[in-house]
Amino acid sequence: MSLYTILCVFSFLMGAVISSFLNVVIWRVPRGESIVSPPSHCPKCGAGIKWYQNIPIVSWLALRGRCAACKTPISPRYIFVETLGGCLFLAAFLHYGVFAPLAWLWIALMIAGSFIDFDCQLLPDFVTIGGMVWGVACSCALWALANYASPVFADTPLAVHPVASLAGLVFGFGLLWVIRAVGTKVFKREAMGMGDVLLVGAVGAIFGPVAALVTLVVASIVGSIVGLSQIAAAKIKLGRFTEIPFGPYLCIGCLVWMFRGPQIVGWYLHLLGLRA
Repeated sequence: MSLYTILCVFSFLMGAVISSFLNVVIWRVPRGESIVSPPSHCPKCGAGIKWYQNIPIVSWLALRGRCAACKTPISPRYIFVETLGGCLFLAAFLHYGVFAPLAWLWIALMIAGSFIDFDCQLLPDFVTIGGMVWGVACSCALWALANYASPVFADTPLAVHPVASLAGLVFGFGLLWVIRAVGTKVFKREAMGMGDVLLVGAVGAIFGPVAALVTLVVASIVGSIVGLSQIAAAKIKLGRFTEIPFGPYLCIGCLVWMFRGPQIVGWYLHLLGLRA
């Protein structure tokens, strides 16, 4: 087995393991519970989960999606989150190579934030504000390493210049803040959560202002398609103020940017005749 294959397998397993922990974060953080103690247990009967019952993906399949003690069904979301994390971590390694761990952190934050937002319509500060701080810090660190250590640190798409990082933060935050303010004035109620505004600011801080704009556009398109599909399937009723979490779609938009963003921008500019 080649080293490259080993690293691919490691990336997937790392994503699955971290996402297994994220399942704990997604469940406990909105409830104000500690993510450290008590140890993993069945929320129904309280029975402790042994280590061999807590192996990502494998344990859920082995238990056939049921608690070993009380046989209560375990949500398939657990194995979905673990598999999703594994696939995204692997995709990040294939795309970013040795710089993948930098992307893994942000992917982990987006997974946690997306599912918490789905459940509670809340984006926690450790995702939004944490993402902004990490984005600026990462850009400054990579810029310093590229200039004073080795130019190789400038070869990753994550190496946004500190000025572009700050510009992206301000642009992303400011753009959505204006949209939120106008929407609130028009509808005479909060049109968008402040967490969404901070999240776009975080995307801008990590990837720059163009990424923030592309993320918002993709999120709006995907969110609209999903919302209209749910309405057509009669899964949700269209009311005057139907609240739909926007954070997960912003994360999808960011993932699109991470893996195909520059190509999409190039295609669009070519379509407009602005690029050969």
